[in-house]
Amino acid sequence: MVNHIGIGGHINPVDQREDHLGMDTYMAGVEREIDEELNITGGHTNKIVALLNDDSNEVGKVHLGVVHMIDLETDDVHANEDAIANLALCSLDDLRGPLYDRLETWTRCCVDVIEDL
Repeated sequence: MVNHIGIGGHINPVDQREDHLGMDTYMAGVEREIDEELNITGGHTNKIVALLNDDSNEVGKVHLGVVHMIDLETDDVHANEDAIANLALCSLDDLRGPLYDRLETWTRCCVDVIEDL
């Protein structure tokens, strides 16, 4: 089963690092958001795989998405916020099938192009 998790957030002043290009600052913000929203048991790797521009809705018109692939050592992942309800790791077949119409547009864009690893 391929597992995918979609979360989002913004870079905050607390993420500021002393790096010339800003990638350390950016990645610190990403990891902070992951830690705020999820409780991941075990390690994980995190890599940028795409940029997402979706002007089909008001949120997408004013945001640019940076898509990350997070590989987990285990599937022991739990929500760390009350606002995240019914967290589940799903197969790509489920995301492309019965769950597809319930996904937000950014998630649909990713599901449409991701390869089954």
